[in-house]
Amino acid sequence: MANHFPMTIMSLAALGGSDTDIKRFKSHWPASRYRSLIEDLGLRDTDSVTLNNWPDYLGKAEFLIEFKRVFLEGITNLGAERFIHHALNIMADSLPMGLFHPLIKLSFARMQGDDALIADALAYFAIRYQDLYGELGSMKTDEASSIDVSDVSDGQDALLTSWGRAALKVESGEVKLSTSGASLPVSETLCGSSTVHQLALNQGFSITEANFSYQIAEICKAAAALYLYEPALTTLHAVTSAQALADLTLSLQNSDRKLAVKLWQRYWIWLTGLYLEKGAPKLTFSGVYSAADLLPDWNSLAKTAVKIDEVHEIKMVFSCKWLAQNLEDHEIYRIVASQVLAEYE
Repeated sequence: MANHFPMTIMSLAALGGSDTDIKRFKSHWPASRYRSLIEDLGLRDTDSVTLNNWPDYLGKAEFLIEFKRVFLEGITNLGAERFIHHALNIMADSLPMGLFHPLIKLSFARMQGDDALIADALAYFAIRYQDLYGELGSMKTDEASSIDVSDVSDGQDALLTSWGRAALKVESGEVKLSTSGASLPVSETLCGSSTVHQLALNQGFSITEANFSYQIAEICKAAAALYLYEPALTTLHAVTSAQALADLTLSLQNSDRKLAVKLWQRYWIWLTGLYLEKGAPKLTFSGVYSAADLLPDWNSLAKTAVKIDEVHEIKMVFSCKWLAQNLEDHEIYRIVASQVLAEYE
């Protein structure tokens, strides 16, 4: 269910890929990698899961097809947008599971507008459910730690100053974290750490209903900057999942801003954990590329992207282009896309 095939096809189409481009990509993708294997698992619908009790079965993969049935029923009853909001509110604490693939899959399904694909993505969310955030709900943020303009040096914004504060606490030994090991499990483990919750939410960078729109733009740039510092599978998914979350939560701005804040706080905690796992590097958003006018434009980048076969790189270019067009037309996104495609030019 983490299959990249349909998401890549949609990315190619969104980047302006022709039927020829899509057929070429499909011809290089083994048929066995995009056919459904659910039938091979021998799962049966026992009618155990219903619209009323489905949260009781979260994290149980054997109920996959029952989740799909129930979620499709919920979408039919409430409409796709309302049911997505309802389901995300319940499953928010598993947001980064599967390296955000359930979230990314859900975003693409929503863009496509296909109820069956949406139900499929939510079912994937449900079987991968694991509470990664411990006692976050009972934590109080420290409003007194909000960063004043005078506290921000060299024009550095609140986000990077907040990360700098967190880094100092770790480097000085004031707080102790274990960041050794593989990046993915370490970043997931850090999500459940109350210490990381404090480092993410009580160092001056707050996410509220009032500042939500501005803060998500800053967070997405931070994800891009972290990828530029260390291109890797986890940092790439930091960008593509930020874009997916932005797509999903922009629809919540007027109807359910509380849920949008809830989701972004959890993403921000995960990203802060990843930042610390990467060694708390010194990052910047501005002046990353002094000759930004020499970068390829989005049309040129898209034309290159639709000719390649690597699914992660196609989706990364799509995400960067989407962020530039829908969130903020910042140079960092063209820089990332240019770096991703450099070997193909």
